[in-house]
Amino acid sequence: MSVDRQWLIDALSDALEALSETVERLEDERLDPEGILLDDLANVYAKLNFAVNTAATGPAAIDTTDHDELIQWPECMPFDRDEDSPQMS
Repeated sequence: MSVDRQWLIDALSDALEALSETVERLEDERLDPEGILLDDLANVYAKLNFAVNTAATGPAAIDTTDHDELIQWPECMPFDRDEDSPQMS
């Protein structure tokens, strides 16, 4: 796979910014940590998935790929995604 280096840097920088904002929100004890986990951190994962899923195609992926496919768990990632895996409760 050929990777568009600058695109990947830009996409990962966006994910890093979202993660930093998530940590800042977690440090604010007035905010609900569960809500941050389920909303903000989910957004970070979507941005990381986007970075991986568009690494080879670069910005053209935005116009040629379905949004759900852009943010879904990347097929090339080695982690087991078995539906029977324990869920966080």
